[in-house]
Amino acid sequence: MADRSKSVVGALDGIRDALAAISGGHLSPGSPGNLGSFEYPALANGPVEQVIAFNNNEHIVLENFPENAYFSSHGPLTDLHGNVVPGTRVATTFPVSFDLIAGGLLWPHTQSTPFDAPPVDNTNTTNHGYSKQAYYFNNDKDWFVTVGPSLPKIVRTTGGGAQFWVGSIGVIAQGAGKYEGARGVTTYVGSGYFDYWPPDDQLQEQAQILQTGFKALVGTYVKVVLAANAAS
Repeated sequence: MADRSKSVVGALDGIRDALAAISGGHLSPGSPGNLGSFEYPALANGPVEQVIAFNNNEHIVLENFPENAYFSSHGPLTDLHGNVVPGTRVATTFPVSFDLIAGGLLWPHTQSTPFDAPPVDNTNTTNHGYSKQAYYFNNDKDWFVTVGPSLPKIVRTTGGGAQFWVGSIGVIAQGAGKYEGARGVTTYVGSGYFDYWPPDDQLQEQAQILQTGFKALVGTYVKVVLAANAAS
């Protein structure tokens, strides 16, 4: 019986260690449902780089249509298992035109081999816009803002719906608290889904759906050097 108890304890320890590895090597005490921090030190390259990764649960609304239209989004951050982390939020904007969204239906050309040498055909991959993202942690005590190009793509799905993606790369422009003076680069890819997406010639109907607002799930990956380790 004692041996069986030891084996159960060993199994529980193994589960704990596996969860800690998945969540970046740290289990946050006192945070029900939160498997861990955003930090992934095992993925850093070099002695001073820090890596953080998280998801954004965003509600996105098309504002100021049709002139000077832009997407505005807000929501909490989650760990990579979808658990909302208290004291976090995101606020982003992406100015758009409907020419840009229409370009999202166009896809790259087939690439020639070899894939590890030129040429590169960038057709339908450069019709991007620019966005900015603000990420807040610890009840707004720590935050940073990124800016960079964002590329939307759309695929119509069976049944009349559509899957919508935006991929982005951002450079840290400013920050406060832990991230004051930080330097680094972020990437993210977000997705939205519509049960019904109007035909391309029904621009007003498309806009009405977007003005109502929709849910987006966004994965964010950040590589950063804090101010203490960044030479001026």
